[in-house]
Amino acid sequence: MTSISINIDEQVKTHFDQFIKEHGTDISTNDIHEAREKIKSIHDQSKDAYVLQQVTSLESMINMVEDESWLTDDDSKQKINATIRYFVDDSDVIPDHIPGIGYVDDCIVIDNTMDDIENTLLEYMDFCRTRMVYAKNKPFNMDDWQKIKDQEATSRARNRRYRKARKARGW
Repeated sequence: MTSISINIDEQVKTHFDQFIKEHGTDISTNDIHEAREKIKSIHDQSKDAYVLQQVTSLESMINMVEDESWLTDDDSKQKINATIRYFVDDSDVIPDHIPGIGYVDDCIVIDNTMDDIENTLLEYMDFCRTRMVYAKNKPFNMDDWQKIKDQEATSRARNRRYRKARKARGW
């Protein structure tokens, strides 16, 4: 098996940081549509697990910024917007049509963004699971989620105390 190593120096990191700053927080619906089409095409055609994992991560980021019930902070929006723009740009560093390596640069950008927003995305996924369980097709917002998180934390603490008390009594 052949492997490729890529070193990302400070100049490349600076280039990507500048790219993020230039694109702001206003995410174009056309870019999202184009990204979703490209993601679908990659899912249909690619067998590369790393590429598939990265485009799935990008899809999760897109879902997060499109979800009107979720409040995405501006820093995350800016990074996600730049990632989407880079992903849909046909004239990026490595042209996407080059077999085997065409999506390497896109994956690096997605992976870098994931590193930066991972906690936010994990919170969003928790929000979505909670909404699915508790909302049952009814409106659900951040306040509802916070109330449920507080109730669950109280319940966990109560259950721990109960288990400790039973253990102390030898039950």
